[in-house]
Amino acid sequence: MPIRAEQLEREGLTPAEARAEARRRFGATEKARRDLMRAALRRRDRIAVRDRLDAWRQDLRHAWRSVVAEPGFTAVVVIVIALGVGANAAMFGILDRLLLQGPAHVREPNRLTRISYSTTVPGEGRVADNTFGYVTYTTLRDNARGFQGVAAYSETPAVLGEGERAELIEAGHATWDFFPLLGVRPALGRFFGADEDRPGAAQRVVVLGYGLWNRRFGGDSSVLGRTVAIGGEPYTVIGIVLRGFTGVELRRVDAWMPMSLRHPTSDWPTTRHAQWLKIVARLAPGVMAADASADATRAFRRSYTGDREPLKRLELTANPLWYDAAGEEPMEVAVSRWLIGVSLIVLLIACANVANLLLARAVRRRREVGVRLALGISRARLVRLLLTESLLLAFLGGAAALLVVPFIGRLVRTTLLPMVQWSGPPVDERVLAVAGALTVLTGIVTGLVPALQAGRRDVVGALRSGNREAGVRVARTRSVLAMAQAAFSVLLLVGAGLFVRSLQHARGVDLGLEANRVLTASGSWPEVGSLSDLTPAQREQRRARRQTFYQAALARVRRMPEVEHAAIAIGTPFHSSFQVHVSVPGRDSITPVPGGGPYIQAVSPDYFMTVGLAVRSGRAFGSGDHNGSEPVTIVNATMANALWPDGDAIGHCMEIGEDTHPPCFRIVGIVEDAHMFGLRERQPMQYYIPLGQERDFGGSRLLVRPRGDVEAMTGPLRRALYAVDPSLLYVNVETLESALDPQFRPWRLGATLIGAFGLLALVIAAVGLYSLIAYLVASRTHEVAVRMALGARTHDVVGMVLQYGMRLAVVGLGAGIVMAFIAAPRLQDLLFRQSSRDPVVYVAAVGVLLVAAVVASVVPARRATRVNPMTALKSD
Repeated sequence: MPIRAEQLEREGLTPAEARAEARRRFGATEKARRDLMRAALRRRDRIAVRDRLDAWRQDLRHAWRSVVAEPGFTAVVVIVIALGVGANAAMFGILDRLLLQGPAHVREPNRLTRISYSTTVPGEGRVADNTFGYVTYTTLRDNARGFQGVAAYSETPAVLGEGERAELIEAGHATWDFFPLLGVRPALGRFFGADEDRPGAAQRVVVLGYGLWNRRFGGDSSVLGRTVAIGGEPYTVIGIVLRGFTGVELRRVDAWMPMSLRHPTSDWPTTRHAQWLKIVARLAPGVMAADASADATRAFRRSYTGDREPLKRLELTANPLWYDAAGEEPMEVAVSRWLIGVSLIVLLIACANVANLLLARAVRRRREVGVRLALGISRARLVRLLLTESLLLAFLGGAAALLVVPFIGRLVRTTLLPMVQWSGPPVDERVLAVAGALTVLTGIVTGLVPALQAGRRDVVGALRSGNREAGVRVARTRSVLAMAQAAFSVLLLVGAGLFVRSLQHARGVDLGLEANRVLTASGSWPEVGSLSDLTPAQREQRRARRQTFYQAALARVRRMPEVEHAAIAIGTPFHSSFQVHVSVPGRDSITPVPGGGPYIQAVSPDYFMTVGLAVRSGRAFGSGDHNGSEPVTIVNATMANALWPDGDAIGHCMEIGEDTHPPCFRIVGIVEDAHMFGLRERQPMQYYIPLGQERDFGGSRLLVRPRGDVEAMTGPLRRALYAVDPSLLYVNVETLESALDPQFRPWRLGATLIGAFGLLALVIAAVGLYSLIAYLVASRTHEVAVRMALGARTHDVVGMVLQYGMRLAVVGLGAGIVMAFIAAPRLQDLLFRQSSRDPVVYVAAVGVLLVAAVVASVVPARRATRVNPMTALKSD
């Protein structure tokens, strides 16, 4: 083109015109040349890609032939990887549901908070909870600017249906703004609105849970507009929630109703004393939780005009949804976090084991690798080939892990975390993604070291040396991996032991009563109107009816031959508690105790024998203690020591009630302390009065102590109560201990899963140690033959092999104990009356691993003694 431009200039064109004309004339040619160059480059790239794909296909075919050629080796590797990857994927699925995903169908759950409060109460210290009165909800809704929206909800059991088809369901009551705040929509129909949730004018409408709709109504859409009986009252079905929706909790909710239908007192819209609902709020855009908490606290304090100091100092906190009533992370979640770390340790042990096996196989294939290098294969291609083999093994293990994940997931869901509503299968797309990522990572980690070692080998040395010489150089790496497996196994065994001991301590807590030998029974009747809507005469009529029923039920149950003792109680351990003002004549106030109280229970005669509560001094209630007789009371040991530390409390008087001149109850007995709320409580003051002498509190339960099997008594007891009053909607019968079951779950979760993972890690480590020692015995056959030819006896050979195996185990044990000792304090808060550095647990873990090491070493040692010296020396 420059030459043509010069020609055009000589013909009379200006330089600019000459260049433009030359460019115009030669433009098509230049474009064609560029197109040809691009086409050539594309063809080169296609050939390169095709060659690369061909190379990968060849690598894959070779890897597949290697895998098929050694089925035993392949099976062991696949099983180990499947267990490691499966355990991690299953635990991720659990933690994903508890923490990461948030409640199903809720919009931006990370912006939602649950409100809790804390304050200081004289004598009790810090008190925290997350239940409020309705007035607190309206205060925050109207005045807390740190929130984009505020709603309230509560959950309580309810009876659906009547007669034989009646069933106990989990009912949720919510304010009308609850569903808009969460950003959910109904599957069918609609949610209730503000007009249907007005205080004093609430409508009896219900939105059914998806599970209840399918289970009870067969998923029939015509249920909309129909009337169902809940608590004996008619409710109109207006909607169905989406499948898996549980509100902001993770527990199942079968039906949602307007909050204004559930009010415990006549002044519920304005009182702060009746705390019965929970508050959930969405943070305003750009507002942090700490700032919203401070704003909510200011709004509450401005609205409170009373003189109660604890309420004046009340602090509100906006917490993540999964926090518990005290505004802290639940122990189940904390233990689940640890379980993720535990499962990762299991995966590390599995990776070390697989790497050990691959190193052993690499030694066996040393001459094969040397031949390949001699024939011209590049070292990079050799490394890629060996990595392909390890990745293929990992993918086979990952596929097998998909069989392990559902098993572990369902086990944890049904037995250890039954309170969580699991809306999806154990294996979903998120679990699959994690399993896939772990599989690839496992393939790379386990295959990288053997592949790099093979790539660094000398060709001549690989062709000339035998397995014995190669084994000596590889043994150090394999020994380090075996010691690492032993160390991590000790760490898991110590953790499992600590949780097992915690569970034992929790099970062994002296509750003061025999909760596992007592059944509680309570009935539900059709109710007409809320208790706060009734006149005093109507309330007294309802109370008398219930008293008559329970007295008749008590008389009938006592005649049953299967029953040893039975009683009625108002205020039942682990279920309900009441506080009534107590004063002692001659004293200005009662000095509080750390456990709080005093709490009152109204009980019938035989109550103490029924629950197994021992009377320390004085007497129990008798048939002469009833309504109209002398007011008497029995106090627990804590209350007796707190009020009369220098003398016997029997014969003293306590004034019970808030009247101007409350009746004086004479103390006739002292009973042993008994837990009232749970396992971790500090003993409160408790006192008991005869049934019939109580006022202004109620809620009776029948308590039964069977002679034989407690569970077998459930059916006969339920039928007996229905026989007393056929109009009952439902009879709930359960053991007194069942209310404590949720408190055992964290330690049961840790003991079961960490124990299972620890056992799995121990087995994998033992297999790894066995394979290492067996390999070393095989590679040192010549040495063993020489020793035996020179006069070594059988026990000398066994001792040599055992010494090596135990040396590896002891070094690994030492490292594991050090790691456990360092990590132990982080675990202390999750344990129950158990030191995280308990020497008994550490010694037990060491003993278990030493036994496993001996077993793993004995078999190869015995095999070494069967070597024929002459045959071994000739073959070498």
